[in-house]
Amino acid sequence: MSVRLWVLRTSQPLVARFPGAYYRFAWFAGWLTFHLQPVVRRNAMRNLLPLTGGDRKAARRAALGALRNVSQYYVDLCTLPSRDMATFEARHIELVHGERLAALDEPGPVVAASAHTGNAEMAIQALTYRGRPFVALVEAQRPPAWSRYLLGLRSAAGGTFHETNFAGIRACLETLHKGGLVGFMGDRDIQGNGLCTPMAGRDVRLPTGPWEIARRTNALVFPMFSSRISRDRFRVHVEEPFRVARSGDEEADVAAAVRRFAGLLEQHLLRDPSQWALTENYWKVHGCG
Repeated sequence: MSVRLWVLRTSQPLVARFPGAYYRFAWFAGWLTFHLQPVVRRNAMRNLLPLTGGDRKAARRAALGALRNVSQYYVDLCTLPSRDMATFEARHIELVHGERLAALDEPGPVVAASAHTGNAEMAIQALTYRGRPFVALVEAQRPPAWSRYLLGLRSAAGGTFHETNFAGIRACLETLHKGGLVGFMGDRDIQGNGLCTPMAGRDVRLPTGPWEIARRTNALVFPMFSSRISRDRFRVHVEEPFRVARSGDEEADVAAAVRRFAGLLEQHLLRDPSQWALTENYWKVHGCG
């Protein structure tokens, strides 16, 4: 058993029982990570420099916030088994353009497209308590035991999370064909076959899979972006829902959807760069062109 798995598994019951104290501790742990792990700090700053106009001081402040957000995410995970997600939206989420969610009352498949900001997993799960089954794809972790444990925590609140593999994609398609809701992250091309797209003055590969699936099932796409206001309170921006075009040119239809999402994501990141909770060197790992 890996050390981090042992630590998380051992501490999870206490974290779930006393979340307030652990959110404060996670805030401090993010500060420690920023100051004691220079590689992680540099990566976070490099990620956010294009979003701060090249202002290194602003990028440094935003990077500290991003690493605090990463630490608090693990507290979020530990609390999921004891959350009442049916009331989470009312107690913990502030909606921006929430009126757009009225479209969820209409029958038919829905794709929720988001990014690694705030805690999109928790926010989108809360919004699915409007009568729709929920399935989402996440990146596989190593070692496998760690990945399985994270999947269990993520799925403890009612949704079902799958790794991004053939079985996971099949589960998503089955859910959409039944009129359910599927959640995708659209900011990281973990399979390495994405589309080169301009964003924040850079060229970056973004995944096409979510848009290919949405087009294939004619799903209504909801772009949603989460921001952590404080501890376990979130603001969720609900963008205008749309459908991926279904012309005779699938490649062009998917490319248009990717570019549309990239533009929305850039707007959200510019509002508050500190919400982008990534520790990899994003522009190097996903850069292209």
